[in-house]
Amino acid sequence: MVLRSGSYLSTISNRIASTNARARFFGMCVGEGLSALSDNNTKKLDFHMDEMETEEAQWLKGLTKVSDPIGPVESLLSNLPPPQPTKPRPQRAQKPQPKREQKHKPVVSELAPKAIIEEIDSSDDDDDHLPTAAKVTDDEDSDDDPTLVQRNKPKPPVYVRDLIMFLRDSESYDKQKLGVQTAPALIRRKANYGTEVSSHAEELARLLVGLQDKFEIENFEDLRLQGMVALVISQPKAMAPWFARTFFEGDYSLSQRTSVLVTLGLSARELAGLDISEYKSSSSFPSKRLPENIEQLYLEPRTSTSQLSSSNLKPLPPNAIDNIAQSLTSTFLAPLAAEAADANTGPDALKLQTFSARYKSKSRSKPRMRVIPNTTAAILGTYFFFPLTAHFQFALRSSRPVVLNPSMLALYLQTLGIVVNAAGPSTLSLPQLTSELWDLLLRVRVHVLGDLGALKGWLVAMSVLLEVNEDNMRRICEEQGREVVESREWVSSVFERTRGDDGGEENDVKMLAAGVLIKLGEAIEKYQALLMGDLLGSN
Repeated sequence: MVLRSGSYLSTISNRIASTNARARFFGMCVGEGLSALSDNNTKKLDFHMDEMETEEAQWLKGLTKVSDPIGPVESLLSNLPPPQPTKPRPQRAQKPQPKREQKHKPVVSELAPKAIIEEIDSSDDDDDHLPTAAKVTDDEDSDDDPTLVQRNKPKPPVYVRDLIMFLRDSESYDKQKLGVQTAPALIRRKANYGTEVSSHAEELARLLVGLQDKFEIENFEDLRLQGMVALVISQPKAMAPWFARTFFEGDYSLSQRTSVLVTLGLSARELAGLDISEYKSSSSFPSKRLPENIEQLYLEPRTSTSQLSSSNLKPLPPNAIDNIAQSLTSTFLAPLAAEAADANTGPDALKLQTFSARYKSKSRSKPRMRVIPNTTAAILGTYFFFPLTAHFQFALRSSRPVVLNPSMLALYLQTLGIVVNAAGPSTLSLPQLTSELWDLLLRVRVHVLGDLGALKGWLVAMSVLLEVNEDNMRRICEEQGREVVESREWVSSVFERTRGDDGGEENDVKMLAAGVLIKLGEAIEKYQALLMGDLLGSN
């Protein structure tokens, strides 16, 4: 009955699954020893391990067969001492001492063997000069309640399954904190070893997207975001479409949907090599690296990493997409601002006092466009851009799509621009990307009017589209001439309606509109014959 009880089976299972070798050894010895008492040779438990054949294991398992009968009780109840195997030691002669009051009378159990007891009087004259020890009290530790001390604190998870359990336990502060702190590095470390991440990627993603900061953990949002980015970096072909679908179909709040878009934007830039995560170096196994002092002897200094901005190596703020969009538009407007500062009579569109003041210090030469491998560019186009646009087209058919919220729409358009910029001009599917994004921008024009944030997102996406296709404007004018002319007319009306002289977001919108107008105007003027032929042919 004992061997078939649940407590016995769980005890043996816990021992066998223990990471402590000694505990596991004792568990197997108990299991085999007790199983030999009730089961026959065919059903008897046998682990078939060399450890169970050692002399110590045989001795432990043999304890079940040891016969230890109970002896007679008369010897314990008798007043006579039992026979001693050895000759008792002779009693030493003691000096006669004066009788003194006995404070503590020694108690001798009748059940114990009687022996010679020598009582030492602690009140001898020789010890009278010793000081009396002060009474020790626990007043200093009276405030420390041992019941409040947590002695079984959880350790950081080392497996993805343990990480999932930590994130699920929303009632434990220690597990939630360790879960979000360990997730970015653990996911990256396990990405290329086995199938831990690929098998649990979607479950991890659902937990991270829906995770709530119940305990006000420090840097909670950034850690949660970095965990989602690590998932996309580890499994881009599976998780990028999943996040794109979740943004449109998941039952999440606006802040959670915002984190989904930020995850896609940051992941696209990291895959393209534009950003370096602080968790990339910590995700490698220590056994695969040399000690730091020896590593410096063999590795050349990484100039490209040292030249990166500090924002790429620190935790990203919640408005990371806005910061990236600001950087992209600065690159787009810098050459135009330099030309406007040099010209005494520049275009009317650039005669803004704050325009040249902000970008006058920028470089006059436009930075060279980065070229990344076609494999990475194909991943960004197939698994990042097209799922986002496909779900958007489907969402517009519903009654009240969440993507048409002005703040969501602005972030969505900026994310598309960031993905296109990360893919770069070497993308084989760039013509398809350009055509689909241009059509989408013209379709959402009516939804961005009246909101400066959404309008700015529209202009950011258009400026990125023009910058990436700088060497392909002839093809665009030939294939999408009507869209080019229509876009210029609409941006011109936006520029005229926007004041922009009070600074702030209105000024940013007016500057972006001016830059887009100049770029489209140059293309129309240069390829006017192609555009006229396209327009006449369509009529």
